[in-house]
Amino acid sequence: MGWSFIIYHGDSEQLNDLDLWTLRHFFIDEARAMEGTQPSDEAARLRQFFESWDWAGPGVFIGTDFSEFVLDSRPRWELLLQVLHRAGDRIAEFGDFISLEYLTANVSTRTAWFTQPQATRNYWLCIGRICNLLGRHEPRAP
Repeated sequence: MGWSFIIYHGDSEQLNDLDLWTLRHFFIDEARAMEGTQPSDEAARLRQFFESWDWAGPGVFIGTDFSEFVLDSRPRWELLLQVLHRAGDRIAEFGDFISLEYLTANVSTRTAWFTQPQATRNYWLCIGRICNLLGRHEPRAP
């Protein structure tokens, strides 16, 4: 397993590949849910941004530059933070661990899979690091 980067305004956070793939799952789900409750072109674009992430191999994640979605737009930045927070809330619903059954059914791939339940705390910490990254470069313009 490798390590890949979330990038924003030339700054970055390094995350474990499988953690990032798992977060991608929750980010897509929450963006899709937001589209249903708050339909907008921006919510659809955010879901498409997360869906475009590709895990090409160990240490090679493609499409994780948040600057490409935010485009210095404060409303897009806020929408992104909303989805990250919603994903954290969703992960919290699992309790201390995300079950192996859930991960196998929803996150595992033919080339990367889980062998045990995963601690939710780790994913909260990853989301917190991404939020801190975004917070270091808060857009001022709408």
